[in-house]
Amino acid sequence: MKLIIATIKPFKLEEVREALTEI
Repeated sequence: MKLIIATIKPFKLEEVREALTEI
């Protein structure tokens, strides 16, 4: 479970950064 969260978190952070840069 922790490994899955560790792999998902970086992707979500990238998505958030992309969304912020788009705005």
